[in-house]
Amino acid sequence: MKSKRVPIGKLGTLSQGVTLTRYTSDGGQERRVLQVTNLTGIHVEPKDGDRFEKFDDVRIADFLARTGQILIALRTSSLKASVVPDGLNDAVISNNLTVLDVDRAIAHPYFVAGLLRSELMQRVVAPMFTGSVIQNIPLAKFKTLEIVLPDLTEQDAIAEAIAAQDVYRVQTHRVTELMSERIEAALRPFVISRKS
Repeated sequence: MKSKRVPIGKLGTLSQGVTLTRYTSDGGQERRVLQVTNLTGIHVEPKDGDRFEKFDDVRIADFLARTGQILIALRTSSLKASVVPDGLNDAVISNNLTVLDVDRAIAHPYFVAGLLRSELMQRVVAPMFTGSVIQNIPLAKFKTLEIVLPDLTEQDAIAEAIAAQDVYRVQTHRVTELMSERIEAALRPFVISRKS
């Protein structure tokens, strides 16, 4: 298969996350709520400060995150996209995220998410954002956004590079945090605290 132009809406199924209050239940199971803040890397990343809610298990079942889904933030100042990794299948996707279930016969989730996150794509979508208080891209407009889709072999190779880059990003961030903590500890004896 050669490269071909494809609108985002034809890559799979696009849907919106859920309005949480419709599915909460005092007696339900507590679940993590995935939001824009979880879309910092190529993988959806759980955070210490994530919101947790109790949900009715039966009613929420269709709205749980599934491995390989791409979560997209269209209601922000820049396009964000991350792939749901193994281990987050019990999380609920909030309504401020758009979900793309990619048809794996034509597209690799990490290729698509990496393309959407790229600086080149940011420049293409910037004029699509509307709104004066909350910037967003209307879902109907986003569905028509065209990309060039290479064959799966090329997508796999690019997806592997994207994943490797993200591992390096995470490791570098951890090293930077450790160095910052070490420097703060070294500087602590030189700060005189004021007593009230």
